[in-house]
Amino acid sequence: MLSWFKKKISKNKTGASTLHKLTDKIKNICISKSIDRNICSLKSFLNNSPDIIDRKINYFGSKLDAGIVFIDSLVDGNMVEEYIIKPLIAADPVKGLSVSELSIEAIKSSILYGCSIEEMNAIYEISLEILSGKTFLCIEGFDMGLLIDTASFPKRSIKEPRTESTVKGPSEGFVENMKDNLGLIRKRLKTPNLCFDLIETGKTTHSNTAILYLKGRVNTEILQEVKKRIKSVKDYDIVHIEQLAHLISDRSFTIFPLIHWTERPDKAVSFILEGNVGILYDNSRGILLAPTNISTLMQSPDDYYEHWLFGTVITFIRYISLIISTFLPAIYIALTSFHPEMLPTALVISMSGARLGVPLPPFFEALLMVVTLEILHEAGLRLPKVVGQTVAIVGGLVIGQAAVHAGIIGPFMVTIISVTAISSFTIPATV
Repeated sequence: MLSWFKKKISKNKTGASTLHKLTDKIKNICISKSIDRNICSLKSFLNNSPDIIDRKINYFGSKLDAGIVFIDSLVDGNMVEEYIIKPLIAADPVKGLSVSELSIEAIKSSILYGCSIEEMNAIYEISLEILSGKTFLCIEGFDMGLLIDTASFPKRSIKEPRTESTVKGPSEGFVENMKDNLGLIRKRLKTPNLCFDLIETGKTTHSNTAILYLKGRVNTEILQEVKKRIKSVKDYDIVHIEQLAHLISDRSFTIFPLIHWTERPDKAVSFILEGNVGILYDNSRGILLAPTNISTLMQSPDDYYEHWLFGTVITFIRYISLIISTFLPAIYIALTSFHPEMLPTALVISMSGARLGVPLPPFFEALLMVVTLEILHEAGLRLPKVVGQTVAIVGGLVIGQAAVHAGIIGPFMVTIISVTAISSFTIPATV
């Protein structure tokens, strides 16, 4: 069996290396002056997928031919029609240009519409741009093509954040579109000092990572370190921003968040104003904020909208909840199992009476309760919202009450684990 796995791994590595060699060879291929050959090459490189659309157009008084290639599921058909097809068909040679004087630059500046039009002639780069939602235009007799931005990706509308709700703050959260996420930040930071750098990551995914910072406030050493770490993992095929956070963290095996994640634009802007670095990843509904510390993780979105006195008191309560959720079960087990003399006599008698008939020691009793609580929590998350809430509440009540009546768990342990769980939910940080 082990030898089969080794053969499979070596076969995959061989296939991947062959693919990379083929890709490197294709990178040097440029388009030709024949639109038929260009369309055929692009469709072949994109594996002749059914959603790849190509069309030939006669323009400039039917004296010249052009061809367009795009992916139907990634572009807006109306934009292709209005920005490319109609202007080309309606192009009139009387505009002061003769066929001999026509050039790519003239077509780009005088005929085509569109905010973003760029020239390109490498087949590989053109293919990647087509996969990003652009339409490729090639003209008969020219060995240079034009890429027009007609992207229209499937996306959801901006809604209230699901993990960080607030009472007084705005109800806008990041979505899975980097352009919209950048707009939500620029909407709140109307300053030319807001800068962002784009880094392409992933040999296969070719996704963009945007590093946001405020010029003049950011620590340049931290900024350079963030760029260095992202560039060091740019060959990894990262799908989501959480994977990126684990790859660029100092210690990947720690259970504590070393980089803060949030889906609230107002919170992200506040952190950037404090000199932190924001990291956006395409197709992810959140932003990473670095560096982070314990005070950052304990902040809630409501802290920015409350009076400082109330905010301070609530933050203090959160720290108490953090201590309770971390140490309460351990303190209970230590006192009841090893140091009962530290408790008042009446409390010891009450606890001893409640534990009569319980077969498990306090440690395994607490472990069983914690595992049961996590099972209920996971079941509540995976099921539909209405059913999940019912299962979590009813399941917790029924199982806890039945376990106490059956003598498997003591009532004191149920109380301790319940208080611990409720305290842990007051911590606002998400990972």
